Amino acid sequence: MFKEFKYTLTDSETFENVFKEENLLMNHVLIPPGKFFEKHPTDANVHVIILRGALTVGVDDGERVSYEKGSVLNISKGSPSELGNAGNEPTELMVIKSDL
Repeated sequence: MFKEFKYTLTDSETFENVFKEENLLMNHVLIPPGKFFEKHPTDANVHVIILRGALTVGVDDGERVSYEKGSVLNISKGSPSELGNAGNEPTELMVIKSDL
């Protein structure tokens, strides 16, 4: 079996589901400069692929750290985390969640 999934090519703020299967899903996210998501515990094991820009991440009670495009990050299920864009250009991500 073969499936093709598409996501929006944009420079505007975006949060869209690319696919969802039994225990796996992928979201496409574009975060504008200055936007942060409120700190919350992750509801799954999360892998974040940074496609463009830089993602600023704070996990547990740690300091915020920025990661550049080309990085793949893993955040364990239940970890309180804050994600956002502290830069001057859009940050584009693919977020893969497993063990939902």
